[in-house]
Amino acid sequence: MTMRPVLAGLAAVVRNAAEFMNLLAKHPPKSAAGWLRVLTPSDVVPPAPELAARLASKVGSARLCVEAGRDAQWDELLLTHADWRGIARVQRRVVTAGSPAERELAAFAAALQHARPLAGAAWVRDYLARVRTIYAIQPLPGAWEADGCDDVAAVRNALWARLDGILQADDRGFTNERGCQVVWQVPEPASGSMWMAVLKDDAWVDFEMALDDPAQRTHFLRGEVPPGARLAG
Repeated sequence: MTMRPVLAGLAAVVRNAAEFMNLLAKHPPKSAAGWLRVLTPSDVVPPAPELAARLASKVGSARLCVEAGRDAQWDELLLTHADWRGIARVQRRVVTAGSPAERELAAFAAALQHARPLAGAAWVRDYLARVRTIYAIQPLPGAWEADGCDDVAAVRNALWARLDGILQADDRGFTNERGCQVVWQVPEPASGSMWMAVLKDDAWVDFEMALDDPAQRTHFLRGEVPPGARLAG
């Protein structure tokens, strides 16, 4: 199983799409976040009861039920509060020739043609060619109530831990297999901090970057670790 040193042990509450990726936020957004995705080369289907058991130790009273398919071969799950208010939908999208999932990956690859850093974008495009399943998570209004954001993060992390892969979030872009952003696809104005990574000698160097620092951004876009950035220990 791939180790994730950057995310391990972080206790901050997850809130918006960017922070779902890095577990750094402390306050909920005013509007709903976009889709979150786990992109995995695996074609294994984690049974719904197994995911529910993994979640039981991570969340409070949230429920996970099958909306489409069967426990062992589900196509869509629904995550709800105890009173059935929807927190998130989880869709399993299998990549086959001509499938919507294949077209989704092709659209991602096309959007990366001019993304930077160039090495990070190229790495993601190569990885997308190996993806066999997309697990897409759509936060619902209940995500912003009670512990809903934590519950969404727990579902995403349960899938990620079980299957490995990379992460993607609408308007935030892609991570490597350790959960660090590797391309700049952040809308303006950008603020806060995020764990990033650049390729050096075919290995990832992970660091925390201030998104609103022009100098740090310039170095990252060149594929360089910004001077003074905090490296992952």
